[in-house]
Order: sequence, then C-alpha cells, then structure tokens
Amino acid sequence: MFINKALHLGIGTACLMFVLAAASHAQIGTPEFDPLGEHDDLPKQIRVQVEYIDVSQEQLTELLNGEKPAANDVELRKQVGQLVDSGKATIMETMLCIARSGQRAKTESIEEVIYPTEYEPAQLPNTNASDEKEDAVETQPTRSDSAIGPTPTSFETRNVGSYIEIEPTLSPDKKSINLTLTPEIVYHVGNKVWAEWKGEHGNSPIQMPTFYVLRINTSVTLADGKPLLLGALTPKTQDGKADFTRKIMVFVKADVITVGR
Repeated sequence: MFINKALHLGIGTACLMFVLAAASHAQIGTPEFDPLGEHDDLPKQIRVQVEYIDVSQEQLTELLNGEKPAANDVELRKQVGQLVDSGKATIMETMLCIARSGQRAKTESIEEVIYPTEYEPAQLPNTNASDEKEDAVETQPTRSDSAIGPTPTSFETRNVGSYIEIEPTLSPDKKSINLTLTPEIVYHVGNKVWAEWKGEHGNSPIQMPTFYVLRINTSVTLADGKPLLLGALTPKTQDGKADFTRKIMVFVKADVITVGR
C-alpha cells in the first residue's frame, strides 16, 4: 500500500511539472502571454497603407484649426472617417504595399503613355524628273501638299495611374517604423499643340501630353498600426487645372506583420 501511494505521488508530481513547463513555454512563445513580443524571434514584415481622402478646403481648415482640433492623427483619421460615412468626404484612392525591413518595394496600377519628344523637320520631296530626252529636261512644279511633315525620332514613356514605393525599417524594439515612401497619382489631362502641320492626308499637329501629378516624397517615423497625416494636396478640376476649393488628405499607416501568426 505504501509503495502504491508513493508511485501515484511520483507520477502526479511529474505530470504537474510537465504542465508547468508547458505553461512556462506558452508564456514565452505565444502572443497571449507575450503581448510585446519581447521573446518573439519570428521574422517580421511591414505592410504600408496610403489613403487619399478628398475633402473641402473648409473641412480641412476646421479639422486642423477648428474649435476642437484632433489631439493626434488617430483621432483625426476617425473624424475624417465620419465625414466619409456621412458623404461629406470621399476616399479617392487606397494603396497597399508590403516589404521586409530594410528593403524597397513598390506597387503600381498604371497605363504607359508613349509620346514623341524629338522630330525631324518637314522636308520637300525631290520633284525633278527627266523626260529621258537628251536635249530637254523638264522640271515639275512643287506642290505644297506633297511635302513630308515632321517625323518623330525619339520617344518617352510616362506612367499614368497610381504608384507607391516604400522602404521601411523596423526599430530595434519593434514598436516603431522608419519609413521612406513616395506615393504618386498621375493624370493625363490633355495635349498641348506646339506646331501646326497640314498635309495631303489632313492635319498632323505636333503635340505634347500634359500631366497633373499628386506626389509626396518624404521620410517619417510611425508607431505600429497608427495612422499619420503625411500632407494635403490640391486635386484637379475636370479640365486639368488645380482646384483650390478642395484638398486631398494623405494618410499613411504601417502595420508590423509577424510571419507565422
């Protein structure tokens, strides 16, 4: 009887030690017992989100300098979200890109616009012709509509659409992100005529495209998961001019993503 009790006591003690060891391991390796990730050696990635939100000039002024301006950009983004929900503001574009710490990455949704940048000048064709008689050479009159117009010789490509390039660096304590980024939206708003040309096949003017660009090029430090107002840009009107009655608020947010969780 004494031996059986001692045996059961030993088995119970061993089981209890195993459970405690497993719990201790769980406390070190799981997010429930390690919310700060101090013992987490799993690789990290950074997901960057950029939002372009269209508001009126008055709304921007009230948000930033009103009677109750936001205490921080987290609260500011909530206030802008309320304007979006009520139909007083519009989210015009959202860009996402993910990268490992210290590496560059980019995403783009573009149309390639190819246009000529250099031309050969207009030329008159050689209109001298022989009637194959030794004693007579007849020169044909030159027609103005038979001249050769300017000929493109060099081209460039411009990407039209949305584009973002990022280079995030995670801090040693894994709580903040140093981020270099260039978000950009490019519109093709029309063509400008630099020279007129009318030939036998119709009008062939020399044109160059006109672009409207919304761009920010900066480096910032972000708290994990918290939005930051990067800047305010002026959108375009329907005819491609600057619309100073409205503003585009550009927010950025970076989230640290742990691989395997």
